[in-house]
Amino acid sequence: MTRKITNALIFILTILAAELVVEYVKHFLKFKTGFHDKYILTLIGMAVIVAVYYPVFGFVHYLTENLTKKFVSASQRKAGNELLGIVIAFLIGGGILFLIYLHEWYGITLW
Repeated sequence: MTRKITNALIFILTILAAELVVEYVKHFLKFKTGFHDKYILTLIGMAVIVAVYYPVFGFVHYLTENLTKKFVSASQRKAGNELLGIVIAFLIGGGILFLIYLHEWYGITLW
């Protein structure tokens, strides 16, 4: 049960992190390169999405296997409960991504 929950939470955090990378690259291509051909930019953007997401999904499996074992055992020692440790880890990771998204989308920084 906790393994499925861990996999799902890591998957969610990985998707959010990958989307930040894709958004940054799209913004860079659109505004920083000075290139204005919408057809070529669309093709490049599609290639970037595949280039980012394809390895991410393979990497999720690797992360799940290696880091989860270490992190869950560490968080279990701290929290006293494996499921509570997983939830705490997800909240910390989600909070960090929330702050990054808040800064990227609205220019708000809390630090």
